[in-house]
Amino acid sequence: MNRAPKFGKIELLLKGPKTKDTAIQPTEKIEFLDSGLMITGDYIIVVVDERDELNNTLTSTGKIFKLDDVLAYKTHSI
Repeated sequence: MNRAPKFGKIELLLKGPKTKDTAIQPTEKIEFLDSGLMITGDYIIVVVDERDELNNTLTSTGKIFKLDDVLAYKTHSI
């Protein structure tokens, strides 16, 4: 993982779609295990490492979330 602080678990609480029928906005919780987290500009980037044991390679995938869509986040130490 390139320069992203790594955590044992990352939880993101995202805003759900707005509806006219309710005053409470629904939310969605997403969890990532053994992943990195960076906040840059208006985005949160979660970096997930994937190891291919057969070929002995490591691939990192960044998942990008707009801060406007994130209500809260929580990190847990390794």
